[in-house]
Amino acid sequence: MAPPGQSSSQPLPSKELTLFRKVVKHYEHKQYKNGLRCAKMILSNPQFSEHGETLAMKGLILNCMGKHEEAQECVKRGLKADLRSHVCWHVFGLVQRSEKKYDEAMKAYKQALRLDRDNMQILRDLSLLQIQMRDLDGYRDSRYRLLMLRPQQRIAWIGYATAYHLLKDYDMALKIVSEFCNSNRVELPEYDFEQSELILYQNMILRESGQLELALSKLEENASQIVDRVAYMETRADLLMALNDNAKAEMTYWKLVERNPENIVYYHRIEKCRGLAEGDVDGRYEVYKKAISMNSHAATPKRVPLYFLHGAQFESLLLSYLIAGLRKGVPSLFKYLIPLYVDRDKVQFLERTLIEFVKRLGENGYKKGSLDNNPLPESPTTVLWLYYLLAQHYDKLGSVQQALVYIDRAIQHTPTLIELYMIKAKIHKHAGDAHEGAVLMEQAQSLDTADRYVNSKCAKYMLRAGLIKEAENMCSKFTREGVNASANLNEMQCMWYEIECAKAHQRLANYGEALKKCHEVERHFVGIIEDQFDFHTYCIRKMTLCSYIGLLRLEDVLRRHKFYYEAAKIATTIYLRMYDHPNDFTSDKQNGEVNLSASELKKLKKKQKKEKAKEALEAAAKQKQTNAKKGDVEADGFAPEPLDAEKLLKVEDPLEEASKFVQPLLQLNSEQFGSYILGFEVYYRKKKVLLMLQCLNKATKLEPNSPDLHVAAAKYLHYYEKAELEGTVKELAAELTGILFPNTKSASEFNTAFKSANINSFPHRLAVAEVSIFLDLSCAGGTKKWLLCSLDDDKLTGVTLKNIETLYNGILYGKYGNWSSNEMTQLTKRCHYLFKDATLFGGGVSLGAQEKENCNIKQF
Repeated sequence: MAPPGQSSSQPLPSKELTLFRKVVKHYEHKQYKNGLRCAKMILSNPQFSEHGETLAMKGLILNCMGKHEEAQECVKRGLKADLRSHVCWHVFGLVQRSEKKYDEAMKAYKQALRLDRDNMQILRDLSLLQIQMRDLDGYRDSRYRLLMLRPQQRIAWIGYATAYHLLKDYDMALKIVSEFCNSNRVELPEYDFEQSELILYQNMILRESGQLELALSKLEENASQIVDRVAYMETRADLLMALNDNAKAEMTYWKLVERNPENIVYYHRIEKCRGLAEGDVDGRYEVYKKAISMNSHAATPKRVPLYFLHGAQFESLLLSYLIAGLRKGVPSLFKYLIPLYVDRDKVQFLERTLIEFVKRLGENGYKKGSLDNNPLPESPTTVLWLYYLLAQHYDKLGSVQQALVYIDRAIQHTPTLIELYMIKAKIHKHAGDAHEGAVLMEQAQSLDTADRYVNSKCAKYMLRAGLIKEAENMCSKFTREGVNASANLNEMQCMWYEIECAKAHQRLANYGEALKKCHEVERHFVGIIEDQFDFHTYCIRKMTLCSYIGLLRLEDVLRRHKFYYEAAKIATTIYLRMYDHPNDFTSDKQNGEVNLSASELKKLKKKQKKEKAKEALEAAAKQKQTNAKKGDVEADGFAPEPLDAEKLLKVEDPLEEASKFVQPLLQLNSEQFGSYILGFEVYYRKKKVLLMLQCLNKATKLEPNSPDLHVAAAKYLHYYEKAELEGTVKELAAELTGILFPNTKSASEFNTAFKSANINSFPHRLAVAEVSIFLDLSCAGGTKKWLLCSLDDDKLTGVTLKNIETLYNGILYGKYGNWSSNEMTQLTKRCHYLFKDATLFGGGVSLGAQEKENCNIKQF
């Protein structure tokens, strides 16, 4: 095949050929301006003004400089001028790849290979795209051709083995790895990390193929060459357990406990090795007593028995655990006690013990009082951490006033301790006063302005109080100077901040800004998936093969992550609202301009216009600064179109946009129950019967008695009763409906049965009420009275602030019929009686009248 610049259809003479080689050299060294200069010198010659390969290289350089449109035009001209050049096709593929058009890029690479079958660089680029797109068969073929061309290269062998491993052809993968090891036998140094990783990778393939005995023998045979001793011991213990050699497995786990006594997984495995059931309390306790005898300073073996012991043993152990934690001053002590709150007896004993401690120290003072009748005096800090722990205890139980009493005592004792203000802020947040929580968290942050964690917590509390600008200013203390904080946090993929921002905008009815943040999060996940490109070659070259396979498998299910679910939930909720209540998205309501007078609206719009102009100037300055810094350096690929909040609200089909967020969750079998309820709501409105049933089926497996599932199921039955289905869809729907609803096909009967089974649960009553009004609007009056009476029923469970807020927001959305101002006043009074500190119902410490009004803005 003709070399670059010497295409059979357009060969260059020696002078121009020398210039062309310089173009290639400058491109490889990222000297783009010099490369362009040489390309222009060739193209300025009328004889070679349409030289295909030169035009292609010029386009490639322009693409790297960020001039994408000009680059596309140039590359296409070059390709048109010389369709028989592998260089033109290769460059066309590179440009398409930079614009994320991977299918087009793969086609271009394959065409280039037809013209130059054995081109190593094109084969490498094609194999990278194939593994990125998970075209595993194509990846295997490309890797085979690379191996045939360079059989002496280690990376070629390993890449070929990983291709078969990913295709689950374990025998072939093992054969390739063994052949590579046999053909590369050299005297190994004492410490060879790469050989160690190869042995562990070979063992990974053996385990996945089910050859456990061979895996164990190979592992022990090569034990001296494995550098990662923890990985070796964990793998060995797992294999011994799988082969039912529990005695040896237990010995190995005890060695691991010696190395890391805080890893709770090791203790669970030891219990499994001994065949201990969950109820075998004495046997399990022996495990942890042995661990304590091995390492008396380890915290985990002292803590875990508290979760399963009962009676005198539990009380004795808890007493010593509390005393040690309080004397040492462990801020996270309460966190480790949270699992005890599922057992009422344990909680009561904990409370009695803490109150007794307070009495002892209160009556006798620090010098004479003691937690365990020790003659030595207690440290003054012991009572501080005791108050701190009691405040958290009462907060967990929902006793706001008692929690505030003890945290105020602690602050009075030591007014400079940051943790005290943070817990007080948390108590107010749980009580429903987000504004006071933000004020207290800001006070905590002022005590240590260099603490990034406290700064982030403060910003989070501000966002939950609706103080978006203040939160951004708070974050700017730790972002790059001279750059907008939100832009910098977006650049750093700080997703918790963007999700909290989206929630804050949603609460304030700024739906466009909320959607913008959700789409930014979605773009982060796209970016993370694309970042794999950097690892496909690196991991194989560095031989970190087990981690590489783990990375690929993680990327395949990346959108199962909680951050994606949260963003998808907010975006889908807004799109559903857009479909159900389009009037909420009219021009006067898009930016939270609700219930404002004409003069106030004019002022608000003027202010927003100024802010937008300021942001545009900042963005332009930032871009100018970035371009100046980059100079002749490569641009960061193809920049996506900036998100516009107003444009995001002007979608033609909200349900289609909602589907784009929901589909990845459903395809990856998300473990989040809410994913399937969101999916159902979207497909219910799209009238996709089988997809509705699929969502209901998966949701039933996760939470069969959920109130949200009941509402969705009742909606489906109501739809199914009236739907006119045909053909295969009708048959499948009938069969699946019979499986999911064996007792009744009537939505009304289904609702009545659910009501009888869950009559004492407040959230279940809300679901019953919603379904009742959905099925028959005429019963709204009686249902509303029933809900109001439910708030006065002391026997009901689940009357929490969160569930009350769900009711309130559901009323605003229209789920529970139309409520008159008198009925809303009654509801607010009853809710205020139950939760006196909640700002939503007129409570709060320092909330002004206008801020209270802002808290009552519609939300879903």
